[in-house]
Amino acid sequence: MREQAKKWLAEQLEENRISAECLADVLGIPAKRLCVGSGEMMEADDLLRICAFLCIRPESIPMQSFESPS
Repeated sequence: MREQAKKWLAEQLEENRISAECLADVLGIPAKRLCVGSGEMMEADDLLRICAFLCIRPESIPMQSFESPS
C-alpha cells in the first residue's frame, strides 16, 4: 500500500494509543512495513488484519485519498 495508507494507519494507531511495534508483534507483521518512509510495502492483507484488530470496517477507510493522482 502507498505511503498515504501508512499515514492513515499511523493516525489510527496514535488515536488508539497503540505503537506500531506492539501491533507488529501481536499480528506478526514486520514492523518495518508499518512505518512511514521505510520503503517497505504494506500488503492489503496486512491492512485488513489491522482493521480487524482495531475494529475498523475496511469500507470506512477513506480510500480516495490513497489513489494515485491522474
